[in-house]
Amino acid sequence: MKTRGHQQIDVRSLEAVLPRIGTGGIATCTPAVREFLLESHFAVDSPTDEKVLIGTNALFALGPTRHSRHALRRMTSAEPTYRRYLLHTVLLAIKTLADDESVADTLERLDHLGIELLDALLAPGQPPMHPLDVPVWQAPDAITLLSKVVEQPLDIAVLQSGPVVPVGFNWLEWDTPPVAPAPAPWADVDPLTNPLQAVRHPFWGALIATLDACTGDYEWQSLILRGGRIRSQHRTIGKAEPVIESLWREELGLYPVPPLVVPEDIPFVPGKPLHWLQRSLDRLADAGIATESEGSWRLTDHFRTELMKDDEHMIAFEAVRQRSYRLATSAARITDIPSEVVAQ
Repeated sequence: MKTRGHQQIDVRSLEAVLPRIGTGGIATCTPAVREFLLESHFAVDSPTDEKVLIGTNALFALGPTRHSRHALRRMTSAEPTYRRYLLHTVLLAIKTLADDESVADTLERLDHLGIELLDALLAPGQPPMHPLDVPVWQAPDAITLLSKVVEQPLDIAVLQSGPVVPVGFNWLEWDTPPVAPAPAPWADVDPLTNPLQAVRHPFWGALIATLDACTGDYEWQSLILRGGRIRSQHRTIGKAEPVIESLWREELGLYPVPPLVVPEDIPFVPGKPLHWLQRSLDRLADAGIATESEGSWRLTDHFRTELMKDDEHMIAFEAVRQRSYRLATSAARITDIPSEVVAQ
């Protein structure tokens, strides 16, 4: 596959970078892969390091999968020239199916592509097989390509509209939440080795701010996170994951995103949401950042002490605390909700 810069993409290099940028939201890569990621809006240049790329909401919108080959298919299917070829070839292969029922069943599997399939019908001629078909789809011919697509229809990605938003690594610099929330990857545990890195990270920092609102040292710290549910001012709001995500979107301008390629140690069922909260709390506990006391989660005294050891840490902690206050006060405003919502 060639981009506007006419550099040939090495499929292996692209596949190799997926676990890094698709887990941590940041990576370095070869010039050709870099060009592809930038032109496909899957990444933007880092404002602080010209060699580094930062993943975007378009990248994480591809969705999680267990194997890198599926993530690779989703990414390459977003490249305009290859996408047009791919859809046209698939439709031509559908026309060769034996009966109307098979055609209808196949088209139903590809329903998520909508009007793009109709546009592909208007493409002229029979395109030759593309160089990416074998390394990406393991498909030496159109019929095999069709079978691969029908087996995993979401491997032809749904194109995203709207603004391109990079991972919110600078979230503590925002005075107010951005209009379009930024992705916050939850599978990268490397930042937990350092208190400053942890609070500055968009996901771990947001979760730390949430737990700071559970501390109870001040009257406003009235959140309680217990048993998979979240309470505010002694009233249950609902299940913790969706409530926390809603609060983050509204007050922090962030939302949690799973890794593109899901590691084997994380339970994963295609089509089902990946639960992130309990795993993340356990990782915070492993790092000595959070603890479960009498069934409720809160920050450890040791971690809070670490964030007060010098001016740099104190400034970061103060920024987190400001956001913690916003979360707590926002949660207090939504406690008056119907009982049937709480029971969901």
